[in-house]
Amino acid sequence: MALANLIVAILPLIAASSASPASSSKTCRLLPTDAAWPSRHEWSQLNDTVGGRLIATVPRASACHVPTFNADLCTELRDTWQSDATHVYYAAEVIDPFFQGNTCLPFTPATTPCKIGILASYSINASSVSDIQAGIRFATEHNVRLVIKNTGHDLLGKSTGKGSLALWTHNMNSIKFIDSYYGDSSYTGTAVRLGAGVMSQDILPLAQSKGLRIISGSCATVGAAGGYTAGGGHGALTSMYGLGADSVLEWEVVTARGEHLVATPKRNSDLYWALSGGGAGTFAVVVSMTTRTYEDGPLQWASFSLTIDDPGFKGNPDALWSAIDTFHHSLGPITDAGAVATYLMGPTSLDVFSIVMPGGDPAIVRTTLGPLASALESQNVTLNVTSRQFDTFWELHSTIFGAAVASTLDGQSAAGRLISRSTVENAERFIAVSDSFRTALDAGFQVSCTAVNASSKVQPAHPNAVFPLWREGLISCLVYKTWNFSEPWDVNVAAQTQLTNEIMPVVIAATPGDGAYLNEANFEEPDWQTSFYGANYPRLSQIKDLYDAHGLLYARTAVGSERWAEDGDHRLCRVQ
Repeated sequence: MALANLIVAILPLIAASSASPASSSKTCRLLPTDAAWPSRHEWSQLNDTVGGRLIATVPRASACHVPTFNADLCTELRDTWQSDATHVYYAAEVIDPFFQGNTCLPFTPATTPCKIGILASYSINASSVSDIQAGIRFATEHNVRLVIKNTGHDLLGKSTGKGSLALWTHNMNSIKFIDSYYGDSSYTGTAVRLGAGVMSQDILPLAQSKGLRIISGSCATVGAAGGYTAGGGHGALTSMYGLGADSVLEWEVVTARGEHLVATPKRNSDLYWALSGGGAGTFAVVVSMTTRTYEDGPLQWASFSLTIDDPGFKGNPDALWSAIDTFHHSLGPITDAGAVATYLMGPTSLDVFSIVMPGGDPAIVRTTLGPLASALESQNVTLNVTSRQFDTFWELHSTIFGAAVASTLDGQSAAGRLISRSTVENAERFIAVSDSFRTALDAGFQVSCTAVNASSKVQPAHPNAVFPLWREGLISCLVYKTWNFSEPWDVNVAAQTQLTNEIMPVVIAATPGDGAYLNEANFEEPDWQTSFYGANYPRLSQIKDLYDAHGLLYARTAVGSERWAEDGDHRLCRVQ
């Protein structure tokens, strides 16, 4: 991507209106409309400091608006706007529509002015520790909001903010394999050091070429060393190896004070603990992550579906949902066998599109799913399973999840729930859970879930800040509605409001004491400190104070974010 035409020498779309009284107050971060906002000269100096890598934000959708209208590019953007590739490779762009805002979209009239809105005003295309330090120093000295942006896979709006300077770590993509790790761990096997911007699609094929694999999520453009792992990180290998955070050996970071540190189980151990599962964007800026690798090899994959048209259900939705309940009650032993199941529920269907199982023996499919097949047979339901062996993890990942992601539109109003095994396996209690799913589906939302056993099978497993419920959880579910850009903006916002105020309270009431996976959750979660972090929150808050006493690093629903709030103009201010 050519950056020369985007550097700080130009300041398009950044308004210069009358000064705001808040511009002189340290209780609020500055906006471009404030008199105290850094001058062109000061931004230019920052650009010089970072070697010309400061980017003034020009929204991609400006190509759909005068005076920069480009018919061909605009058509391409409209056709691909809900594809991750349209946003991942660009500095200030984010994938979630709510945090894109409605001030510059490819679907609004060309004569509508294009404004930056709530996107970051500037981004540093970070390539080194010194670039990050320069951004931290500038934001501190000038009272500018600072955010960390990697790929923009972000349901909770952590990686953007009005008037912010973004540390764009996407191009810090070094990869170094380690044949024998020697560090602050008893582990001495193979490992890999990943730059903050390395995506799954970068590391997985390289690892495969060396006969290795690492824990990864389902989407190939998610940053392996970004918010995915810092938030916990589940995926198709979790029931074999634990969460992504469980395999981390080291974090290389820059703190809010500009210190360049390495955090391990023995050095800066509190920071290591917090970064490994306690969430991204708040404790420090990640430069690189060193993680365990695992020997690659064959994996078994299976899928099946149930629909109301199957003969055993005779068109009765209650009979179908009784079978779906049986499926849920069977998930514990399935995940105990090292399997991870990913599935989508509809009002009249269950689509289990991926069950990943360990090993090179196809018989594991039959032994793992046999008890479920027998239980369904007693309900006059035949389980028709499709299965296949893959020789490597990347082969499976690119084939199965690549196709699933490619066929799914990005951009949802979404909320999550991490549900404990004890809830799922209690037939009486699960009736309310099943009913809550049906309530969501009847309201036009979708429900997708992943079943895992994340009881930290990695040995040695160093203590970390992974949400404790993961060790007892069985299914992590996402309730969502895909954003419809053919509808007015307010209609889509209303769906988010309905999800928060009507749908999720029913799900939460059916799962008392459970919580949510902080990376796949509702940014309007009412009690997020408990729901996302549980008993870890007090210690995490103390570590936040130790490494970022002044709250420079703010991210919505991240540790310490309750001390800040956005006003009606999206200005970030301290809560008095």
